[in-house]
Order: sequence, then structure tokens, then C-alpha cells
Amino acid sequence: MYARMFIPVFIIIVIALSVRYSMLYGNETEYANQRYQRDASDLVTYMHKALQPSLKVRDRTALDNTLASAMLLEADLAAAHLDYPGGHLEALRSQPTQAEYPAWFARLGGITPQQRTLDLGNARLVLSFVPTLPLTQVWRTLRQQAIITTGNIIIIYTLLGLLIYANTRMLRRVTDGTARFQDGDYGVRLPVSGTLEARTLAISFNNMAQRMQSLVHKLQQSQSQLSAQLTQTLQVQATLQTEKERIEVTLASIGDAVITTDLSGRIASINVMAQQLTGWQQEHARGMELHQVFVLANNFGQHSLLKSMAAIYAGSSVIKVGNQSMRNRNGQLYTVEYTANAIRSGADEIQGAILVFRDVTERRQLMQQISWQSSHDVLTGLPNRTALTTRFEQEVFHAREEHYPLAVCLFDLDRFQQVNDTLGQHIGDEVLKQAASRLHDFAGPRHYVARLGGDEFVMLLPRLDDRLATEKALERLLAELSRPYLCNGQQVSMSASAGVTIYGGSEVSADSLLRQADQALYQAKITGRNRAHFFDADLDEQVRTHHNRRTEVRAAVRAGELRLYYQPKLDMRKGRIIGMEALVRWAHPERGIVGPMEFLPIVEHSDVIVDIGEWVLREALRQLQQWRSYDAEWVVSVNIAARHFQRPDFVPKLKTILAEYPDVPAHMLELEILESSALSDMAHVRNIMLDCQALGISFALDDFGTGYSSMSYLKRLPADVLKIDQSFVRNMLVDRDDLHLVSAVIGLARSFGLGVIAEGVETIEHGAMLMRLGCDLVQGYGIARPMPPSEVQPWVDNFGSADVWQAAAQLPPIVNLHHEHALGTSQIPAFQQS
Repeated sequence: MYARMFIPVFIIIVIALSVRYSMLYGNETEYANQRYQRDASDLVTYMHKALQPSLKVRDRTALDNTLASAMLLEADLAAAHLDYPGGHLEALRSQPTQAEYPAWFARLGGITPQQRTLDLGNARLVLSFVPTLPLTQVWRTLRQQAIITTGNIIIIYTLLGLLIYANTRMLRRVTDGTARFQDGDYGVRLPVSGTLEARTLAISFNNMAQRMQSLVHKLQQSQSQLSAQLTQTLQVQATLQTEKERIEVTLASIGDAVITTDLSGRIASINVMAQQLTGWQQEHARGMELHQVFVLANNFGQHSLLKSMAAIYAGSSVIKVGNQSMRNRNGQLYTVEYTANAIRSGADEIQGAILVFRDVTERRQLMQQISWQSSHDVLTGLPNRTALTTRFEQEVFHAREEHYPLAVCLFDLDRFQQVNDTLGQHIGDEVLKQAASRLHDFAGPRHYVARLGGDEFVMLLPRLDDRLATEKALERLLAELSRPYLCNGQQVSMSASAGVTIYGGSEVSADSLLRQADQALYQAKITGRNRAHFFDADLDEQVRTHHNRRTEVRAAVRAGELRLYYQPKLDMRKGRIIGMEALVRWAHPERGIVGPMEFLPIVEHSDVIVDIGEWVLREALRQLQQWRSYDAEWVVSVNIAARHFQRPDFVPKLKTILAEYPDVPAHMLELEILESSALSDMAHVRNIMLDCQALGISFALDDFGTGYSSMSYLKRLPADVLKIDQSFVRNMLVDRDDLHLVSAVIGLARSFGLGVIAEGVETIEHGAMLMRLGCDLVQGYGIARPMPPSEVQPWVDNFGSADVWQAAAQLPPIVNLHHEHALGTSQIPAFQQS
């Protein structure tokens, strides 16, 4: 059997290796190809910059040196050809890079030679690349893994061989010992050595041989004492004596307890196991009545035993009884099962009875434990999903038949994963146990609570009068779950959310009710947590639609349909563009360009927003890398969603993304976050901001003034810039309150030493007022609408309103805002944008 295992093991290994090396080859090839393509692109960029000065003066020597240096910079470059008005130059690699891989490996595909053509105006550069080094890198990795795999296979088959050898040796010993025993060598014994199975088998064989040798020896002794003069009677008596001894040895060696009685019901013999269970020694038990030694703990069981033994003496067949409680002489209780049968002579006459019983206490306890575990959660002791299913169906049936409401409540602990991640799983388990205890105490005998898994619990509340009564019950329960949890001497603050649906007697399954409660729980989560939300059929349809649209957005991200548009930021006083804000758009194949407010809110509470955020960061850095040659001082700001920003791996992921664009300094990237992002964990958000600022990245608080703005936020959050929300800026020329709010934000920024930028600047008048209030940095439709990256440089080149903004900057600053507003906005010159 073990030998036959080699074939399936071999097949499994071949399949696993095929999958592993297919995936390994794919991953390594993809990585090497990406680096190969990226190096080629970097060299093209370098050559574009390096050749320009020499081409202008047509310095042939400098051009030739530049081509030669390209061969040194890029090992994959095979040839470079330059055609320009002064002639033709080329650089060829004198000695191709030696390939370490076989020729067939290059034909597998994945990395192919490439040719890049660079148009330099009146010149043309052609670069030819060969993938010798990338293919060599992939070949080395595969060869190294193959060596490791070969070693593992050798070890596996060596271990299998040792296992077969050990079992073969064990079977050979048993076969030899059995053959010798059959040939009359009753003193044969197997060596107790080797594996656990081999030692167990040897011990069992030796015990059997020892007992058989003892029986044979006794038989030989009895036979040696016989004489030819003994009568047939003595011979029969000797045979009976031998049989009796054999029976006694057998009874003493078996694991069951055995008691024999005569026809009067008195004990004739009791074996060792029966003595241990009953607590009676043979010399004391012999002659006593059976029910005095074999005592059942209840009167019904004892009465049944007496009836059963009387039936046996009367000639009844075998009687089997299970699950009986027996009390021994010392008062200990055992769960036993027993079998009773008659002892008959050769003439089929009943001479007594035999009672065989065994201790099944552990087995019964194990069965009870297995039965309990199959329907209960091991950690909390609450009923599990399996038990809930049965009870749920019963409650729904009774509610429908008796016409009373049934409230189905699904509970979830808020931010429980953070407790596991920060304090450890042992603290999380303790919180779950305490929460389960509170739910169980609240449920009592009237209600029913179960744990679905993780931090989700279900409670069934039948026979509550109306929805108001349910709301009051849930209010008390959520307050109970929100009390601090004391775990290993420390307090853990935790709240819970609940989703509720009311069953009123319609034909709805338990699964549907649980799904409705789950959807209501989702609404409770996204509306602030620590609350109960009741299921609404109309809202259910909205949730379905929301889910479908979220799936559509996820597919759009994977299909590469997102685009970045850029809105310029203007320093009005200097009249120059200082940077761009990256704004995401969806290039829908049917609807065209879709604005962010139509799809970002759909995914802001899911991990899709993380994928979008990482894509935006990479795309913005890639665009910055291209713009550096145009204006090296531009800063691009990127909006980061709260769910993305608060992830534990945000900073490591950001470092990885920055490392992909080494030519872009980190200070050219600005992250914009909403002030509400810090509400859940101010300390955590502050630490993330400090880690990012250590890299050189700056921060702007977006839409400042619209959320939970306070002095404590400005003091505790290390922001660099405040962004005044466009709703205040847009109306500040006609709304006195908005003007005061804008002025107050600017004053706060000055007080805390922060920069300030205003959104929503739609006219020159808005900009002039902002400069008079002390805010020089603005963005808005009055400057430019968001545009695709291809339009940015032409727009900046044609930006002709710098003089207008600088003229507005000559207006005197506002000293008394109340007086200025009383004069109205009529004193602001009506500038015309050129």
C-alpha cells in the first residue's frame, strides 16, 4: 500500500510544480519585462535631454560620446542610430552580453527585443534593445527554485522510503514470530522497538504468546500427571478442570466486567474488571445476591434488572440494556451498559446466568460534549448558526400561527477589528465573551440569542407589543453593550450597531429575514454606528442598486477607465501658477466623462476607494515626472479618502509608490484630507501625518469650515495648508456671514502659521476681495476648469490674466471688515480679464 502511494504523490508533485512554475515564470517574466520597458523609457528620456544641446551646435564628437555613454548606461541596449542634418552616427555594442539561458528558453515569449524611435525635431534617434539580461534574471530564478524543489522531492521520497522500510521490517518480524509459534516455539517474543505502531504490535503479540504459553504449560503439567490407570471419569474431570482454568484466564484478561450467578441469583464468580467497577472483592462478593453487588442508581433500573434476570433463569434469550447509572461500593457513579444471558450445560439445561457490563461514562460524556459543540459556539457558549436555524424556523412558525410580531436583531461590535489588531486577539476574545454574556443575560428565558461568527450576534425578540417596545429594548441593550469591557486589568471601550427587521406573518423565510437585518445593520454602520436601524423595503431596493453601482465602479477601476483632470492653483499676487489639484473622472464608455460625485460616494465605505486612491497617487506622480522639465516647482495635490488614509499600511504603501518615481521629490506631492477623517482616531491620524511629513509630503485640510472645525483640530493636526470651502467663497460678495467666515479662516491660518488657499473663485472680484483679506492662493472656474493633462501646458502658455490679478493685488488690505462690508462691494474695480 505504501509503495502504491509513490504514484499519486508523484502526480500531485508534478501538478503542484506545474502550477507553481507556471505562476513563477509568469510573475518573474512580468516583473523583468516591466523593468526592461521602464529602463528603455528612462534611457529614451535621458537621450532626449542629453542630445538637445549637441544637436543645436551640431557637435559630432559630443553626439558620438553621448551615444557611446548610452551603451554604458543601459546593458540591454544593442545599437543606437542617429540621423541628423550633419550626417549619420551609430553606436553598436562590440561584444553582446553572454546569455546564460538555453536558446529554447528565449523562444517561450514574454520578453522580446524592442526598438524605440525618438523624434528630435530635425533629427531622429533609433534605439534597439535586446532582453538578454531580463531573460537571464528569469532563468537564474527558475533554476535556483528548481534546485530547491529537487532537494525537497528527494527528501520526501527518502522519508517515504524509510517509512516503507520500517513497516516492512515490522511485518517481517510478525510473520517470522507467527511461523515459529505455529511450529511449537511458544517462547518466541518480538523485540519491542521501532515506531509506535511496531512497539504496540510487539507488545500485543508478546502478551498473547505469554498467555498461550501459560495455557500450554498448564495443560502439559495436567497431562503429565495423568496416568494410564486413571479412569475415563478422572480424564473428564481433568478436562473440565482445564476448561475452567482457561475460562478463568480468559475472564481475567478481557476488558469487560463479568459476573456469573447460580440459579438462585447468587454470585458464583466475578472477574477483575467487575471487582474494580463494583468495588467488591471476589472473596466477599461470592455468595451475595446479584443486585447487592451490581447496584443500579435508580429504582426503575434496579427493578428492570431483577425482572431481566428472572426471565433469563426462565429460559429467555439474551437481554441488552444501555445507558444505566451504576453506584459502586464506594458511592461512585458510572454509566454502564450490560448484557445478560443464560449458562447452559451440554444437555441445554440452564445452570445459571452471566452478566457482562462495561463502563461507558467517558463515551457518554464525549457524546454529550460533541452534541453540545455541534450546536454551540465554543468561545462564548452561545448557540451557533446551526442551532439558530432550527430555533429561527420554530419562532417564525409560531409567530405566523399565533399572529404576534417577531423582531429579528443582528448585532455587530463597532471597530472590533481595531481591538484585535492593536490589543491582540486574546483581548478581542475576552470582549466577545463579555458581550455574549451581556446578550445572554438580557435575553433570559423569554428571548433567544446566538452567535453567527466573528463579532456578529443574532437575537430573536418575540411577542413585543409594537415597534416602540422594540426600540426601547434595543436602546437598553445597546447601552449595555457600550459599557466598557474590563480585560486583563484594562478597560476597552466598545459600542455596537444593530440591524432590525420585524416579521409580521407574511410568507418570508428565516434566511430572508436575516438578510433584511443584515442590510439594516449596514445602514446603521454607514450612518454613524452605535445605533439601531430598522429594515425598510424601499431602502432595500436602494441598497441593491447601490451594490450594483459599486460593482460597476469596481469593474471600471480594473478596466482602466479612470482619468485624472487637473485644476490650476494661482498665486494672484505674483501672477503665476504654483501647482495643480488632481481630480478623478470616469471615462464611461456610454455616458462619457462622469464627475466624481456620481461614483466616489458609492465606494467610499469599501476597499474600492483604496484602489482608486493608490491609482490616483501613481498617476499624479507619473504626470509630475513629465511636468518637471516644464516647471520644476509645481506641487500636485491629491485628495485621500478617510478609509484609505486610516489604513495601517498607508505609509508603507505610500513609500512604495514614491519609490516607483525616484525622479519626483516627495515635497512636490500634497495630500488633501477632510477634517472629518480624524474624528474616529485623532492620535492615529496625527501619527500618519507626521510620518508622511517626515518624507517631505505636505498636508492640506480640505473644505475647512464645513465639518467639525475647532481650535483643537488645528492644534493637534500638523496640517500645512487650510482650504476654504467654495460654498463660503462663492457667496462672500453678497453674504455678510460667508465673508466673515472666510476672514475668520484666514485669521486662524495666520494665527497657527498655516498657509491658506481658497476654492470656488469664479470672478476677478472674488480674487480681489480674497487678496485684500490676506489670501493670495486660489483656484476655481474663474481661473480654469479642470482639464486633461494634455491641455495643461498649452493653457499655462496662453495664461494671459497675470496682469489683471497683479492689478487687483494693488488694492489696499482690509483693516475693518465691518466698515468695508458696510460700503458694499461697489468699490471693488470691475476688472476685465484679458
